[in-house]
Amino acid sequence: EAISSDGRPTHANSGGKKSRVYNAIMKNEHDLKTISDDDLLRRLSELLKKSRSVEAEIVSHLAEVDARRLYAPHASSLFSYSTQVLHMSEYEALLRMRVARASRKHPILLEMLADGRLHLSGIAILPRHITVANRESLLDRAAHKSKRQIEELVAELAPKPDVPARMRKLPVKREKEVPAPKAQLGPERV
Repeated sequence: EAISSDGRPTHANSGGKKSRVYNAIMKNEHDLKTISDDDLLRRLSELLKKSRSVEAEIVSHLAEVDARRLYAPHASSLFSYSTQVLHMSEYEALLRMRVARASRKHPILLEMLADGRLHLSGIAILPRHITVANRESLLDRAAHKSKRQIEELVAELAPKPDVPARMRKLPVKREKEVPAPKAQLGPERV
């Protein structure tokens, strides 16, 4: 790995030329240093909005691949297809699968994902608790909440019973028998 004049590592593709992506990132990095704070924040917000929209499309496509079982010629499950063929991390694949399956029952989830009202981690917690009767109120309450806040909301809706109190007898501690000290032969007993 070569080091550039400014001390950063450079990566070359097989032809020894810098890749188009590398050049775009480096140009963008230079541009980012020269734009105003307000422009930087605005551009970040715009990128995040695009990212959410793309994420919703990915999840929508994944839901359709799952429904049609298009993964079958390539992998044994949608999870395997996502990790081995699409090269998602295990966690990323699991989140997207949960959201994709939930979105087939509740399409509003994709809309909320796309516009940023909900995120993958939050949506993945909700499917077991969404019903047709509570969908609107539950999703309104979950909108713009962190994962932890959504977990608390779910705990409020479906509290787990307290762990029953139990008493059990503690084991009796047995005293170890200490062997009697062996008689030592001193110089006078030899």
